[in-house]
Amino acid sequence: MGFNKNVGTEIAVYSFVIGILYAIFGILEILVGWGDLIGTGVSIIPPLELAGVNVVPPDVFGGIMLIIIGAVYLTGVKQQAKGEREGLSFLLVGSFLAAIFFGVYLVIMLANGVGYIFQFEDWLEWIWLDDLRPGIWLFLLALPGTYLAFTKKKWRE
Repeated sequence: MGFNKNVGTEIAVYSFVIGILYAIFGILEILVGWGDLIGTGVSIIPPLELAGVNVVPPDVFGGIMLIIIGAVYLTGVKQQAKGEREGLSFLLVGSFLAAIFFGVYLVIMLANGVGYIFQFEDWLEWIWLDDLRPGIWLFLLALPGTYLAFTKKKWRE
């Protein structure tokens, strides 16, 4: 089956949901980290925690990147919904950016883990959940769409 309006609509809904999630969590990271950025230490909203783990850490620049990734996903929704294959490029580029961001966060987590293993002073109380950021688990939600866009050769004909 080629890329048509029915398939495009499904991909558009998927891209819309992923794009909105990236944008929302980007905005939340900015709001939580705003006080750190301007030097007051007072955030616009308090850090969001779940079971004692920061779900949305204070990270203004990470939040900006999440918003950019979300915007890329959302930009292709209209073309995807029309059944135009050109909309798939936004899904692929968004997934590519998300993968890069995911990789950076994994390297940071690995570096912190090495610091913990060697018992460096700043890492004595580190746990891996401290580094589990939205950029990591949002990428895991974005994987199915990436897989479909890469494996459906009929869509690219």
